[in-house]
Amino acid sequence: ASLSVTRRGSGNRHTLTDRVSSSRMSSAAEREREREAEWEARWGRGPRHYYKSGWGTKHGMGHLGGKIGGLKFEKKKRWLQLRHYVLYYYGKEQAGFNSWGWPEDKEEELEDHMKDKSLIDKLPGFPDLKFPSLKLPDMPDMPDMPDMPSMSMPDMPSMPSLSMPSLSMPSMSMPSMKAPKMPKKKQRYEDGPYGRITIYNAKVSTSGKRVKIMKCESIRIFKGSNEQKKNCTVILDFESEEEAYSWACSMWYGGAEKVE
Repeated sequence: ASLSVTRRGSGNRHTLTDRVSSSRMSSAAEREREREAEWEARWGRGPRHYYKSGWGTKHGMGHLGGKIGGLKFEKKKRWLQLRHYVLYYYGKEQAGFNSWGWPEDKEEELEDHMKDKSLIDKLPGFPDLKFPSLKLPDMPDMPDMPDMPSMSMPDMPSMPSLSMPSLSMPSMSMPSMKAPKMPKKKQRYEDGPYGRITIYNAKVSTSGKRVKIMKCESIRIFKGSNEQKKNCTVILDFESEEEAYSWACSMWYGGAEKVE
């Protein structure tokens, strides 16, 4: 039998099941409103950003961009800074380079500073960094080769003298052995970027909490020099599927090809 309660002073009857169902619907609607408010606070009106910053976990790229030997075991938290066409990554949190989120099917009105593409590679508080082609380190000096002993024939004795020629042994001194020069460890900028990944023309896919950037150019940034690699694969992990999709969506907006 269905449980029911009767309100005194009226003839209205309300089943307990109806009241519980109504309460659940109200709670679900409230949770949905809270979720939408949280989404808007974090991503604005949509998941796509022109500029986007935040923490992510970056995987090592392995040999030849992860094509040989799989990915390295190392995974490191990095502050990611997407500047529409390129992605910088840092060891420390950075200020700036965030824009309001927009739906995927709408074009937002960009502010003047966002239209200036020269700002893409401007690093606040740092001199303009140049990205030269990869320069290989100098090869160490080779040790000197030992002198070869003289191979000249001894003078023939004059006749009729029977004196024997000199049989002195050649010098056997050891060659000079110079130690090869060890390359110096490259230094990072203390608060500068560790590297830059070109998003434009790369291929980007997302699955769950992971974003995969393929066929991209990667540059590791050091003081006075850079290491450039092409045709790389970069793996990034995020805390939620929504956040991963927002990053991927922003990369597609920056010129990357969407890969299912």
